[in-house]
Amino acid sequence: MPRVAVVGAGLMGRWHAHAARRIGASVVGVADPEPGRAARLAGSAETAFASLPELLRAVRPDILHVCGPTGMHREAIELALASGVHVFVEKPLALTAAETRELCDMAAAAKVVLCPVHQYAFQRAVERILAGLPRSGPPVQVEMTFFSAGAEGADPERLPALAADILPHPVSIAQRFWPGVRLATLDWKIEPMGPGGWQLSAPIGDASLRIALSFSARPTEASLVVRGSKGTWTADLFHGFARFRDGTASRATKALRPFADAFGLLGAASGNLAGRTLRREPAYPGLRELTARVYAAAQGAAGCPITAEEAVEVAALRDLFLERTVRQ
Repeated sequence: MPRVAVVGAGLMGRWHAHAARRIGASVVGVADPEPGRAARLAGSAETAFASLPELLRAVRPDILHVCGPTGMHREAIELALASGVHVFVEKPLALTAAETRELCDMAAAAKVVLCPVHQYAFQRAVERILAGLPRSGPPVQVEMTFFSAGAEGADPERLPALAADILPHPVSIAQRFWPGVRLATLDWKIEPMGPGGWQLSAPIGDASLRIALSFSARPTEASLVVRGSKGTWTADLFHGFARFRDGTASRATKALRPFADAFGLLGAASGNLAGRTLRREPAYPGLRELTARVYAAAQGAAGCPITAEEAVEVAALRDLFLERTVRQ
């Protein structure tokens, strides 16, 4: 397994290190301006560094996990690329689509993997729905809801930027359902949805895609609903499980549907909790799966799970969202 390093020892840095170690990789260095935080995550003061340049001078990781603020991503990526180190970077990969394209081109020239962390798209729940589309029929409507408490106390003027940083999650999921479609070029309608909320919607062929983002709607939620002509898939993305609701229409199914839904949800949630307990995956389902794919790509055993074109397309739609919402 690869030797990896982490820059940014905050919340996401801790979960990246957890995922890496559970897969079997060794964390050979952690960089963070707070020495104590870096040492705690690294496991020793000898592998903790105050800055990324210090880390790269002292150790040579195969892969760098970039888990700091978006504003430092470019510098960290460029330093890694100059050292021939593969990069796995928290979303958004860069501040703009143009910068994302530039960094992806630099990674291609350096022949290293550069992948953003769009872990929701690689959850077991999403994989199950993709495999189960013949059961539900082609998507007629895809809805994703992301209600977050992460902006409590924030300046209202910052809310569009905070929402834009969540947007890569639903957009990357949509890419799994419509691979090859340039989502940023669709006829998007972006409307306010209460204070601190927005709804994005667009037609895709015979189907429709809707994304709801809100910092005020409660309870918090991250969900996916895929409606087809034969039934509907629903997924709880916070917990990483999916279930199917049969679309058969009869008096009996209509009468029993509330009970079937309740027992189906109980069974799916219970099975998911048991599985995650056995896998020691207390949070961020999908992160470990995506991490393993990135490691395989870095070792030449597979292609990058998120292509440069996909990363740029997500960034382009993020740019469009910011342009529209800041203007509002």
